[in-house]
Amino acid sequence: MEQQGMIASLFDFSFSSFITPKIQKVLYVLMLLGAAICGLMTFITVFGMGSGFFGKVGGLIGGAIAGPLVFLFLAMYFRVMMEILIVVFRGVEYLKEISASVKK
Repeated sequence: MEQQGMIASLFDFSFSSFITPKIQKVLYVLMLLGAAICGLMTFITVFGMGSGFFGKVGGLIGGAIAGPLVFLFLAMYFRVMMEILIVVFRGVEYLKEISASVKK
């Protein structure tokens, strides 16, 4: 089976060529950007919850802890999901090779 381009794979209605392995890096970068935005929004939200001087200091400390934690947990989750996706697609590729070698 020959490799198709990304546009050709996009309009392959027989689904013999997958587009996901070709765009995995872009998807992962977008997920990391989303995780960074979520971490930043968590920091802003926790910081904004405090009122008065000590509330703002507590909010700053809490946000400085919660924001990066949210980012790290989301980044880990997205990384594991992308690795699972890669394993599935590589498994399909290996099954195609095994099938082709058995048919010979």
